[in-house]
Amino acid sequence: NGYLPGFEPVQVKYGVVISNSLLHHLADPMTLWRAIKDLAQKGAPVFVMDLMRPCDKEEAARFVDLYMYDEPGILKEDFFNSLLAAYEPDEVRRQLDTAGLGDFILREVSDRHLAVWGFSPGSGR
Repeated sequence: NGYLPGFEPVQVKYGVVISNSLLHHLADPMTLWRAIKDLAQKGAPVFVMDLMRPCDKEEAARFVDLYMYDEPGILKEDFFNSLLAAYEPDEVRRQLDTAGLGDFILREVSDRHLAVWGFSPGSGR
């Protein structure tokens, strides 16, 4: 366990990397993609799921009403802010290309989620 950025791994390389709803919380999204390259074994399966930014604040508010209607106000506010902090698929594709992970598959998997997966090229360390 650890925190990004600055995580020092317990083992040299990891055989699997899974991330759920982390990307939109990072001040620099490249932190996640660099960590995947640096910490995953060559050929390790990688799966990243995250929120996808809606086209505008009105759509974000609609998602809050649709999916969080019965939740406390603070959770609704957090979800709204997370939606607005999330990335659009084109932005994530550019991040992947910049990180040297352009072979990864990126798909919209719901009206508010995207998924990225592939096999780590490894960092050569």
